[in-house]
Amino acid sequence: MVEHTGSTSLFAIFALSLYSLFLFPYTIYRLTCGASEEAVVQPYLQGKQKKGTVDRALRKLFSKSNLILIALWLFWAVLLWYVNITSKDLKPFDPFEILGVERSATTAEIKKAYRQMSLLYHPDKNPDPKAHAYFAEYITKAYQALTDEVSRKNFELHGHPDGPQAMNVGVALPTWLFTKDSKVAPLMLLGLVGFGILLPLGVVSWYMLNSNRYSGPNGVMQETLSFYYMSKYSVKEAQSLVRIPETLVCAMEFITLPTPSEQTAGLEELRKLILRNNPDLKDKNAFWKRRASVLKAHMLLLAHLDREHDNIPPSLQADLRFVLTKSPLLLDEMIKIAIMPRPPAGFGWMTPAVAIVEMMQCVSQALSVSARKPTGSASAKAAANADGMAALMQLPHFNLDVLKKLKKRRVQTIKDLQDLPPAELGEALRSAGLGDAMAEEVATFLATLPAVHCRAECEVTGEEDIMEGDVVKCRVQLLVTRPSHNTPGFEQQAPARGSSKAIRAFTPNNPVPKDENWHVLLVDASSNAVLCWNKVSLVEAEAVGFSRPELVEEWERQGDVAAGADKKDAVDRARSRALATADKFISRYSNGARPGPATRAGPKGAVVADGDGGSGTDAEAETGQVVELLFHAPRAGKHELQLLIMSDSYVGCDRTIPLRVRVVPLTRAMQEGRDLKSQAKAKEWANNSDEEDGDKGEGRRRRKAAADGDAASDAGSAAGDGDSDDGDEDVNSDEYDSEETGELESGPEDEEDDADDTAAAGKGSKALPATAATSKDADGNDKASEKPSDSEDN
Repeated sequence: MVEHTGSTSLFAIFALSLYSLFLFPYTIYRLTCGASEEAVVQPYLQGKQKKGTVDRALRKLFSKSNLILIALWLFWAVLLWYVNITSKDLKPFDPFEILGVERSATTAEIKKAYRQMSLLYHPDKNPDPKAHAYFAEYITKAYQALTDEVSRKNFELHGHPDGPQAMNVGVALPTWLFTKDSKVAPLMLLGLVGFGILLPLGVVSWYMLNSNRYSGPNGVMQETLSFYYMSKYSVKEAQSLVRIPETLVCAMEFITLPTPSEQTAGLEELRKLILRNNPDLKDKNAFWKRRASVLKAHMLLLAHLDREHDNIPPSLQADLRFVLTKSPLLLDEMIKIAIMPRPPAGFGWMTPAVAIVEMMQCVSQALSVSARKPTGSASAKAAANADGMAALMQLPHFNLDVLKKLKKRRVQTIKDLQDLPPAELGEALRSAGLGDAMAEEVATFLATLPAVHCRAECEVTGEEDIMEGDVVKCRVQLLVTRPSHNTPGFEQQAPARGSSKAIRAFTPNNPVPKDENWHVLLVDASSNAVLCWNKVSLVEAEAVGFSRPELVEEWERQGDVAAGADKKDAVDRARSRALATADKFISRYSNGARPGPATRAGPKGAVVADGDGGSGTDAEAETGQVVELLFHAPRAGKHELQLLIMSDSYVGCDRTIPLRVRVVPLTRAMQEGRDLKSQAKAKEWANNSDEEDGDKGEGRRRRKAAADGDAASDAGSAAGDGDSDDGDEDVNSDEYDSEETGELESGPEDEEDDADDTAAAGKGSKALPATAATSKDADGNDKASEKPSDSEDN
């Protein structure tokens, strides 16, 4: 019976093999996919980042993930070194290698090598017992294998001078596990069974039992989705911003949050902190009589919104980070529930959807919900003042005292601060009580705030009219610009077109990093309906906005022409925009900065996209980032819709664009006309296909003749050209409205028919494009299009 023993050398090889199976794929992933996905683009330059890129490159090189990867490879090197040491016993017996001679060595050379080895390892020369054993087991037998005829024959036949050797069966486990001690052996067996079989089986069972509690890409529990959809604290049709936190904290993730007894003192301190900032909660028994875990999550959320991070007890800091990490994921699921189609119209709810996005902004910038509530009357002016104050309050280190001091200097909006020269901005902030470091952080925030520019159009593909029940496509073209784009050195970290990197939001008051995202909603404010919604990351829009800043002025100029603006005013505005664009380029490239890879100098100094003027790259750049929204046409009539473009990271950067849609009733005559038109198009398409097939055949014959020298080569290529570009849509046409006025291309008022007249005439029109959040009143003055306000619960 063969005795099984352990083998440390085999175990080292086995461990190295398993470790390499993990380390090699992980390294390839980090060098190719992983690094690009984890990396982000910071659209801001702060502190030492403005001076150079050496520190930034060093921080990127010695990041936490890179250090972990280096440590893993160091451990692999140590394990490889250990394998080389312990695997010497596994090598086959080789007398030439032992004596250090070539295989073609003569007998004299072998004897000379043996005498030299004897001087080192013979017991008379070296008293070390290990040297004695090595001399007897290896050197002597190697000499015999090369000089003695019998030993040499055994070596050639069996690989050893002593003849056939007994087979030694070893297990790839450490030798100390195979002890003959009767007391230790059962423990070893129990450990192998427990850690090798039962523990992995238990982990897999636990994962399978708990995995059904989660649903969706955000990993939100199913019970949470049930609470948000149908419960006492579910998302409601008229839910305003002040009621969103009550629903948010009712997630199962927060309900199951442990509250040990060690946190009792910390929770009492947190309670006093909340009452100091929110005295109106003192008499609300319903707030304090909830489950302890839910109450803790709600208080931590309020403390974050009040920017009391430093005053939160240390025992609750881990729970605070958990709440701030889970809140964005839960808000994403809440907005999906709010925009779910509901009967009878089949649209979602606008009021809670807008309130949820506003809550995302508050969580990102640690802004109290009460700062966004209009004071006094609920008029449009009060709502605008509340939005302007909230936009200022989101700035780091800003409070009511700072706002009062800035108001004396006639600074009441974010734009007032952004328009100040750097010297005056620093002086104004220092006069408001902010230090140099605080003022620099505020300046960085102001330079980071994005400005989104938009052109939109609604249509039905292949049709001139929009009828009831049609699938309407709202095509939105977006550009994003920032004041930081004109900062010297920004081009080194500007987002590139086609990049998969996310844009990191500047959230100095949020301890959890966050990426910028935008919510595009097409709503009908009159019926509190969300027709369609999409969440996008405007990386492409910002890349085009940085490389082609003149597109913003071009879009506005096209809007002026489309709106029929006064010729002299249009010329003056065009001249001022051209000067502003020139100033941008001068400030951007005056310090030696070069245009990025997506730009090049045009004929007259303009910056255009790489490629020829008519290339596809230029055409794509002209449109910015395109977002398409699909929705079913509402009932027949005229609909004043609004396209809301809302940031989930900043307050005051949202855009509201009016869209006018006229829907024609679906009559029998109109349906029959569409059917006949579809049949005619199908017949025309079939005829064109036959003609193209004939042209292609003729082209192939001509190309063959040209190859034989019977015809010119260009004849075949000309015959093979198609007409696929004849019907391309001109995305840069002058149909879009002004970015300043927001006037719609409605034409004279006498050309607009009522819905009944339209139904009788059997005619309609598709939605007219719009590009701004302003419109004109009856007197011709500019009037800001107001964002739908949230209805508050009494």
